[in-house]
Amino acid sequence: MSQPFSKAYLELLKRGAFPGRIDPWAEQARYFQQIHNNMIGNLIDQMQNTLEQMGYVAGRETSLLIGESKPEPDIFVKRQHEPAPAVTTEWNYYEAAAAVMAEPITRIETIDDWQDRLFIHDMDGRLVTVVEIVSPRNKISPLEIQRYQQRRERLLQEQVNVVEIDLTRSFTRLLSAREATLFSYHALIYLPDEAPGLTGIPLEKSLPRLALPLRRAVIAIEVHAAYEQAYQSLRIARQILDENRYTTDDLPFPTTLTDAQRQHIETTLDDWRRELQALVQSGEA
Repeated sequence: MSQPFSKAYLELLKRGAFPGRIDPWAEQARYFQQIHNNMIGNLIDQMQNTLEQMGYVAGRETSLLIGESKPEPDIFVKRQHEPAPAVTTEWNYYEAAAAVMAEPITRIETIDDWQDRLFIHDMDGRLVTVVEIVSPRNKISPLEIQRYQQRRERLLQEQVNVVEIDLTRSFTRLLSAREATLFSYHALIYLPDEAPGLTGIPLEKSLPRLALPLRRAVIAIEVHAAYEQAYQSLRIARQILDENRYTTDDLPFPTTLTDAQRQHIETTLDDWRRELQALVQSGEA
């Protein structure tokens, strides 16, 4: 009968080599898709009670990011029994986001695919917000990207907020703007009738708290908590290690990294492996 692993060894294995940030090797499609699906459920669980108290409901829906033949889960937020719009004081999303201490967002005024918006009044039960977590496969086909951009445009014309969270390094972005290429990861906030806002996320940083836009209100969502819960509960680091995919050849999108960044993540990975091996050798595994 084999000896069970120690709690210390299992915790270190579950945590992975990159706690507090994205595991670059987990951006491989086979692992990211698991994280993607689990993350959506985590975000819904995280905000559902607060949303219900505010008169909203969140759920899954077929993703905007791919064709109808390949359904993916997505998050939608709807208003329950939404009243007709009334004349109110001016409301500013960016001020509301700052009030909940969300990550600062930069407005992007100059983009290649910006179009005028058509204002449509809200109706009872109308879709309010869509959250998309972008995965590597979503950015492979130029045709699918174009279709997605058209669907995003239709939502904005219908006064639906769109939030895109891009958690994979790539030279392909779903927004044609220089600012979207300056960071390894980013989140985009699309509000009807406004230029989009961007939060850039460096390679070595945790995913930010974001202010999810509703109707003249926001709710804070902890994106990294949702990612880390998915990553650890699915034992992604153990999967990658067991499949011997923590290798230079298996590192996704290596050309998006500087030499210093690549050296740092490889050193971090080596240190984690040595910690695991030390536990084995000391008999604590």
